Amino acid sequence: MGSERTAEGAGVDVAALEAEIAALRRENGSLRAQIVALEGALMDQRVEATPSRMTTMRAAVAERADNERRRLLHAIIDHSPSVVFVKDPEGRYLLLNRHAERLYRKPRKELLGRTDADFFPPEAVRAMRERDEEAVRRDEPIQFEEAVEFADGTHHYVTIKFPILNSYGALMGVCGIATDITEQKRQEEERLLLREQVIAAQEETLRELSTPLVPIADGVVAMPIVGRVDQARAERIMSTLLDGIGHHGAHSVILDVTGVRTVDTNVASAIVSAARAARLLGARVVVTGVRPEVARTLLEIGTDLEGIVMRSNLQSGIAFALRR
Repeated sequence: MGSERTAEGAGVDVAALEAEIAALRRENGSLRAQIVALEGALMDQRVEATPSRMTTMRAAVAERADNERRRLLHAIIDHSPSVVFVKDPEGRYLLLNRHAERLYRKPRKELLGRTDADFFPPEAVRAMRERDEEAVRRDEPIQFEEAVEFADGTHHYVTIKFPILNSYGALMGVCGIATDITEQKRQEEERLLLREQVIAAQEETLRELSTPLVPIADGVVAMPIVGRVDQARAERIMSTLLDGIGHHGAHSVILDVTGVRTVDTNVASAIVSAARAARLLGARVVVTGVRPEVARTLLEIGTDLEGIVMRSNLQSGIAFALRR
């Protein structure tokens, strides 16, 4: 009663105030419901937008990684010391590295789309095409050596070629990696030439040792024969003997066969031929060191020893020659 009186005394309409408060509460509840609805809708939009944004981000990352791999691959190819190229199935160049540019002495843009026929003679083009076709036919890398003519001369290469296929297995082209071995070939040829010269010098030394001509006295020379006598050595004996007779002005030549273990037609022919040739030059041949088995063999094979002086050892042969 006291509060009603106070409100009445103040002239306030309590019922109207309570109605206004109730209306405000209903409006506040409606606003809260709208806020919750808006927040739910926003959340739904965020959820729906996330996969699309993630897909875009993944695509961007993948593209960036692909670009990096492409730059890395081009850097490796361009800085390779070998010539690297790719041709399409018709033989047109699709890719060339910097080494190829320096070799062809043309910028890359003038090389792409061209074929081997634009740079090489027909026989070289034919050989290159056959290698391309072989790599495609075998469907695996092939390796071979080739010589290619360029403006600065002939280059020798160890080349690897292999086919490139797309994801469906269709031929996209042929890749080639050619490593220049011109300098190695030159060095190898020099080594072979030097080796041949050394071998030739060694053979000459061995020939001299195998057919030595030793001056014994004025007008007397001796040739000790040791080991096996084949046709080539018999010819060297003859050549050395004739040269020695002329050089030394010899009137007597001693052939010592003490070191010859076996006698066959080569040995017999060498002795007889040397004796005949020496007589033509005015010299006499004395054969020393003939053992009994050697003498028996000479008789058995019917060797004509006419005009040849035989002595048992080198000492007696030298004594005979000096008495002359």
